[in-house]
Amino acid sequence: MPIEIFDIVDEDDEVIGKASREECHNKGLIHRSVMFFVFDEESRVLVTKRTKTKDFFPEYWSIVLGGHVSADESYEKAAKREVEEELGLKLAPFFIAFFKKRIPEEKENVRVYGVVTNEEPILNKEELEEGEFYGLDELKGFLKKHDFLPETRILMPILMEYLSSQSNGN
Repeated sequence: MPIEIFDIVDEDDEVIGKASREECHNKGLIHRSVMFFVFDEESRVLVTKRTKTKDFFPEYWSIVLGGHVSADESYEKAAKREVEEELGLKLAPFFIAFFKKRIPEEKENVRVYGVVTNEEPILNKEELEEGEFYGLDELKGFLKKHDFLPETRILMPILMEYLSSQSNGN
């Protein structure tokens, strides 16, 4: 497997160097990633369970999919690539939000996108065990019963604000 190289960035998201995936994670270097919500035409969100082979938080649930931004790659290009890799779908991601993920396991500057599909996603079985679409009320109940990724506490308000803006016609 080829070595993944990421841009190292500062708190202002300016590129200050390059490092391998392993080095970024082992040394706590800030790098970039993309996450995206997958919506169906009824504005339900795809909730997925990670495989037991994931580096961080195996078998945890997530309300987003995503991945790292490679060195010299734009957030937008990475989002489009990740949608295709994770779901087997060619969709145009749209920007929703930005946040800084700072947990002991990983330090990332994250752009959050969304995609809408009426197609059945083809989950990448190397990364995801299962997935299903949930409405917001169903999702809130599901969150109380299962282990979700740490960034879910940041992503839920982003999701709720986005869905609220859509229902208000913005």
